[in-house]
Amino acid sequence: MTKLSKILSLVLYALLGVTVVLTIMYFTGGDVPGETFRTPVYTDTFLNWAKILVVATAAIVVLFELVNIVLNPKNAVRSLISAGVLIVIALVSYSMADDTALRLSGYEGADNVPSMLKMAGAFLYGTYILLGIVFVTILGTELSKIFK
Repeated sequence: MTKLSKILSLVLYALLGVTVVLTIMYFTGGDVPGETFRTPVYTDTFLNWAKILVVATAAIVVLFELVNIVLNPKNAVRSLISAGVLIVIALVSYSMADDTALRLSGYEGADNVPSMLKMAGAFLYGTYILLGIVFVTILGTELSKIFK
């Protein structure tokens, strides 16, 4: 095991530890008093940690992809095609999403606005499309193994 892999393992365990502690705090920290619905005290902290993890992961993926393109220019076309496919999926998902305000009894928050609803719908449709692609890929791989 190299020194870099040891450091990466320690970072991974530290991130996992923070996530476990925040998860325990979320589920055992109690509820916000006076709320209409059950709202755990540490919801914002937990969601902010999730956002940090997602943004850090995206930044690392983009950084390593750029490094890979610089180091292996022959594979740049494949990387650009993959990025293009993801952009097309994002655009299709966004165009399919609806921005109609929801009628929710007891909710007076600021998130029931067209921009947030359109973004949430786009994320959901994007997830559905990617999940469908994964299932079709798995099925195609297994069927190709049968016919070989």
